[in-house]
Amino acid sequence: MVRWGTAIAVAVLAAACADTATAPPKFAPPPSNLSGRQLETWLLSNGGVQRDGRGRDNKVNDKFSGDFTIDPTRPAQIKAGDHIVTFPANSICDPATSGYGPDLWDAPCSPLQSPITIHATWNSKDGHAFIDFQPALRFVPTSDPSQYVTISMKDYWDLDPNGIYPVYWQNPVDNTWVDESLNDPSMSSVMDLGPNRVSRRIKHFSGYLLANFNDVCDTWSSSSCAPVSSFAGYLVGM
Repeated sequence: MVRWGTAIAVAVLAAACADTATAPPKFAPPPSNLSGRQLETWLLSNGGVQRDGRGRDNKVNDKFSGDFTIDPTRPAQIKAGDHIVTFPANSICDPATSGYGPDLWDAPCSPLQSPITIHATWNSKDGHAFIDFQPALRFVPTSDPSQYVTISMKDYWDLDPNGIYPVYWQNPVDNTWVDESLNDPSMSSVMDLGPNRVSRRIKHFSGYLLANFNDVCDTWSSSSCAPVSSFAGYLVGM
């Protein structure tokens, strides 16, 4: 009887350990007093709706900035930290006459003919690479890919070869994140796993964020993504 009792106890303990090892983790809900951007930041820091266990706090807390003077009549390139913008010759609209805004991205403009200084500020936003440019400029519309102005950004996380990485534009009117490639495939991103970079065409200067599509769609409500509707079984509001 003693031997049978010991064997049963061992079997029960082993089964319990097996259940513990295979049971899904139990995640705590976000604090109930969070809303809006506070909730978004909490979700990002705690792995998002999918709770992949990898928090997305900022990887770089310091801001970096630089001024770059270029001759717009010649091909040019600026390197802001690990991020690169490439300008073909005569690709910058004259800001004095071109106007600025989504309705004008494809409107004809006169190319700028005199040197211009561009101020760039870059850091980490919600764990991913972010850069902002001033002044607000737009670029000469073209259907020739060799004449596109392009941005190449390097992220702080290793790129997932199965991931989708738009370079999001931050709309300065309401600060929403916009995947412009949804309406214009010429602005689709291209991923290069070796140097951990993502590149795409840009039609204007503003703020740009390189982020995994799932990261953003897990936590932000924008024209590109549906708002969060659930979190590990708990309802949350946006």
